[in-house]
Amino acid sequence: MSTEFYNAFATPSTPAAIAQAMNSENETGTTQKPPRLMSIEEYYGWKDRFENWFQENHLRSWECILKKYVLPETELHVTKQLSEFTDQERAMYKAEKMMISLLQQAIKEDIFILLQHDKTAKINLGCA
Repeated sequence: MSTEFYNAFATPSTPAAIAQAMNSENETGTTQKPPRLMSIEEYYGWKDRFENWFQENHLRSWECILKKYVLPETELHVTKQLSEFTDQERAMYKAEKMMISLLQQAIKEDIFILLQHDKTAKINLGCA
């Protein structure tokens, strides 16, 4: 009986099929993960997939690529503490941090360190 139950739900997966599924997921992304840049030679094809994925799933974070995020300041031009942020400032701060995190996930580490950035999401991806 237990063998019949297992066979009803188990699907045969070869290591090649698993690798192919992983490569496809890396190339196109999922609803949770952006497309992944695995080698610099794939950059021009990846860039469009990456831009489309972000504009669909995280538009506010995409704005952080287009315009450099600057921490909010008080009237005396002192950087505000996180506890002093307005709701809108907090939302933009969160979008900035999400973009940085997703960039780190989307771009292989040895490529990421070559990109020009200043610890903000504003990096030169060649996007409009």
